[in-house]
Amino acid sequence: MLREGKVLFELCVPQVVSSEMEVFYNPHMRENRDISLLVLLHLPFPKVKVCDPMGASGVRLLRMLLETDKVERALYNDLSQRAVDFFRALVRSYSLEDRVEVHSREASLFLRELRGIHYVDIDPFGSPVPFLEGGVLAVARRGVLAVSATDTSVLSGTYPSTCLRRYGSRPLLSAEFYHEVGLRILIKKVVEEGSKMDFAMRPIFSYSYRHYYRVFFQKELGAKRADALLQKVGYLLYCQRCLYRQGVQIEEIKRSCPHCGSSLLVAGPLWIGELWDTELVEELWERRGSVELSPTTLKLLRRIREESKLQTVGFYTVSAFGRALGVGQPPPVEKFLEVFEGVRTHFSGEGFRTALSHQEVLRRKDELLQRA
Repeated sequence: MLREGKVLFELCVPQVVSSEMEVFYNPHMRENRDISLLVLLHLPFPKVKVCDPMGASGVRLLRMLLETDKVERALYNDLSQRAVDFFRALVRSYSLEDRVEVHSREASLFLRELRGIHYVDIDPFGSPVPFLEGGVLAVARRGVLAVSATDTSVLSGTYPSTCLRRYGSRPLLSAEFYHEVGLRILIKKVVEEGSKMDFAMRPIFSYSYRHYYRVFFQKELGAKRADALLQKVGYLLYCQRCLYRQGVQIEEIKRSCPHCGSSLLVAGPLWIGELWDTELVEELWERRGSVELSPTTLKLLRRIREESKLQTVGFYTVSAFGRALGVGQPPPVEKFLEVFEGVRTHFSGEGFRTALSHQEVLRRKDELLQRA
C-alpha cells in the first residue's frame, strides 16, 4: 500500500521507474504534484475544470479532488487500458464518479478537442513538444498550463543537434548554469507556441529538480500581450575564461568578451525574462499549510522564495569561480554570499545569484580571498 497526500492506493513500484510499467507512478515526482496543488489553489476561479492528458496512476487528479475544494470537473486520459482500469477503481473507492471523466485517447489529439480548461498538466515521459500546441489551445483565459520536460540532457546541451531540432535553440553545456539555460529554452518554446495563435503564455513559476524541468504558464489573450512576451526572448553570451554572462537581444550579440577579450559562446534563442512571479511565490509559501507537502517540497519552496527576490540570467558557482578566476582553495559559499551580496539558488548547492555587474564581481575577487 502506498500513500501520497490523502490518496491511498495499492501498486507495485519497481526500484527503477520506467515507461514500461503497466500503471506508471513515479514516487520521485511527489514534489511536482505537491506544487501543482498549490498552483491550483492560486487560480482566480471559484470552481475549476482540470485535465491530466497523460494521467497514468491518476494520483495527481485524485489529490486535486480530495485535497482542494476547487475542482468541479476532472478530465483523466491515458492510452494504457491497465492505467484506465486502475484509475476507475480508485475513483469508485472514493465515490468521485460524478466529478470525473475518463478517456483513453492519444494525448495530443485529446488535447486539441478541449477548450476552456482552467488547469492542464503536461507531464510526459520525455519531451513535451508534441503536446504543447494542444495544451495551449485547451487552457482557458487566465488558466494555467503546467509543462514538465524530462529530456533534460537535450535541453542542457548534451545533444545540441537534438535541442536545435526539437526546441529551435542552441544550448550551453559548458556553463555552470546549464540547467537554467535548458529551463529558459523550454520557456521560450512554450511562449512561441502561444504567440503563434496570439496567446500570451507568461511563465509564473519555474524550477529544475532531480531529472526534470517544470514551468507553470498563465494564459492571456491578444497579439500585443504575446508581442510583449516575445521581447523577453533573446540570447545568452558566456565567457568560459572569466565567467562573464549577459542576456541580450539579437542586435546586441558580440563575439569577444568585454572583460578579457576571449571568444564568447552564444546560446539561444531563449527566455531572458523572469523565472518567477514574486507575488505568486509568496502566495504559494503562505498557502503551504493548505495541502500535505513533503519535506523536500517545503525545502525547495523555501529556496525558491529566497532566490526569486534576485532574478538574474545565470548564476555563479563556487567551483567554477575558483577554477576560472584562480582561487585555488575557494571559501565556503556563505563567504561568496557576503562578498557578492548574493542569494542561494535551487539549481545548485554551491550556486549563488548576485545583482552586481560582472565587472564588480571581478573587482571584489581580492576581497573574497582576504575573507577566506
